[in-house]
Formats: sequence, C-alpha cells, structure tokens
Amino acid sequence: MFWGLIMGSSMSAVGQTVSDVSFSLKDKELTVTYSLDAPAAIRLRVVSHIGDQIYVSDPIQNLSGDVGPKVAAGTEKHIMAYDMPEIRGLDTNEFHFIVEVDDGSVNVYVNDFVLKMLPVEGGTFVMGHGKKDGTLYHCESSEPAHKVTVSDFYLGQYEVTQKLWETVMGENPSKWKDNDSLPVESVSWNDAQVFIARLSQMTGYRFRLPTEAEWEYAARGGKKSKGYTYPGTTKNLSDYAWLGVNSGNRTHPVGQKLPNELGLYDMAGNVWEWCNDWVSDYTSAEQYNPQGPKTGENKIARGGCMISPAWGCSVSDRCWYLPDHGYGFYGFRLALDSVERDTGEEEEEVY
Repeated sequence: MFWGLIMGSSMSAVGQTVSDVSFSLKDKELTVTYSLDAPAAIRLRVVSHIGDQIYVSDPIQNLSGDVGPKVAAGTEKHIMAYDMPEIRGLDTNEFHFIVEVDDGSVNVYVNDFVLKMLPVEGGTFVMGHGKKDGTLYHCESSEPAHKVTVSDFYLGQYEVTQKLWETVMGENPSKWKDNDSLPVESVSWNDAQVFIARLSQMTGYRFRLPTEAEWEYAARGGKKSKGYTYPGTTKNLSDYAWLGVNSGNRTHPVGQKLPNELGLYDMAGNVWEWCNDWVSDYTSAEQYNPQGPKTGENKIARGGCMISPAWGCSVSDRCWYLPDHGYGFYGFRLALDSVERDTGEEEEEVY
C-alpha cells in the first residue's frame, strides 16, 4: 500500500459524480452507501489510519451490490462485504472508504492531491509531419513522417501542477505562483528526474517521462484519433490551448481548456512538456517503441507553450533544450508503463 492523506471520500468523472458516502459495520458485515448521478463503473478503496500514517488500498475485490462495471444512477446505492481483511482489527474511527468512478484510470493519492493517470491503448500511427497535416509552417526536424508502434501505457490527465510538485519537493521553483493548480515550470529535465524518483518512492509506482513517440501518439488521440492538426482540434485551437494569442504571456491553471480525444488536457500550449528522449533526426524506417538515442546534448520537449504560435502547438512540432536548464515555459506530465506497484515487506505487514 502507499500512503496519502485523503481529504474527501468521493470521486467523479465527467458527468458521473459520487456523493453522500457513508458506511456501517455490524458483526463483520460492512455496508457502504452512496449516491451516483449518472450510470458508471464503480470501485471501492479503504483509507486506514495507522499511527501517524495513512494508507490507501488498491481497489477492493469480491464485493457485492452496486459495484463493478455497470451501476445505475440513484441514491442510497449499497456495496456489501463480510469480514474484510483490509479493516480487520481496526476501530471504525481508524478507516473510511472512497467510492470511485472506474474509468480505467489510476488515481494516485499523494497527501491531499489526487494524480489521475489515464490509460492509453497502444497502436500504430504515422509520426511526424506529413502531407495531410494542416499546418502551413513546421520544423524540418519533424520530417520525414514514418510509421511507429507504441505499447499500452498511462499518461497524466494534466501537466504536473505546482501543488503536486511542492507536496513532493517541499519548494516551488515556478515564476507564476498565484494558483497552485498552475503547471509547475522553470524546471529542467534533470529536475523532473529528481521529482519522479521521489514520487515513485512515495507511492510505489514507477513513474517516468513519456517517450517522444508516446507523447505524439497520445496528443494525436491514440486509437481514438480523428486526425486533427492540434491536440483535439484543427480549427479552434484557442478552445483547447493557452498560446500566444490568448494567454497574456503567462501560464494558466491546468484543465481550463477542452481535452483531446483521450481526455488529456493542455497537450497544446501552457508549458512545453519534457519527454524522455535525447533529440535525434527522424528516418523513414518503421519503429517499435522508439526510445531515442542513448546519449546526446539536448532533451525533447513537446506541445508548445503560452507564448507559442499556433504551428508550434501542432501534434508533430518538436522542440529541444539542454537537460540542466529550465525556464518559465518548461514543465512536464507523467507516464506509467503499468499499474503494478512496488510494495515492501513492512508495508505488506500493515494488515
């Protein structure tokens, strides 16, 4: 299990909200009640308070009642269980429950912050600038277009925020600090690696930066792609991105614009997003899960930023910079290969 302080006990997705969560326990028989405003898949977690630490369980299995892939909307929904090992031996004031909408995402709890990782089903796509792309201008480095296959992975729904950064790192390097939902910026690629190492140790998940191929595949919408020039759109970029024409030359809180086909926000504009790869020239050869060269001078960043022109926010446009330099328009989002977590023996012995 991983630790995290949970401030609330309900979770929501777009158009699906869980509320009024409560529970009762009598003679080892547990009943969790809640309300749901739209049909959804539902899962349940336990939050337990043991000494001065707080633990959040994986989704609980072998439950009955209003839980699982198809739950109708309504009030006084019920989830039932008997003699749950996760709460065995605990007083009722030492635990509570989180009822979540199960959209295939992974919710990672870090103190009072919920980091939402969305699943991206792998597939094959044409990477780089091609004749069908609608941008008049593009960098030559995005040619030639070539076929790439990527495996399944998870990608953060939002850019890493200042709140999450400060929770993990204890300080905030950003230029604009008037809202903790702003993306963290002024961070180098190397800074991002330190953050990722600490977050992975805190949560048990093996976070990393996305590869450049994964980033572009996700920006294009993955298997749900509609062939847009920019992430989520071709003609109405200001509805999807903070860029030079609408940002006021500064960052804005994540998630205020429309998402792309995969539900990812701010894939265009706001801050450039570091990728894992060293920069290299494209070739026409087909590739499978490309990782970039093993060494280099500059690291890739993608997506444009709050001062970019429209063409700099296209799904194929590339940027790169020295890994030990960070300016007010460089940030990042997180990736996961899988939802398997590292758990130590001491953590396993908690229950």
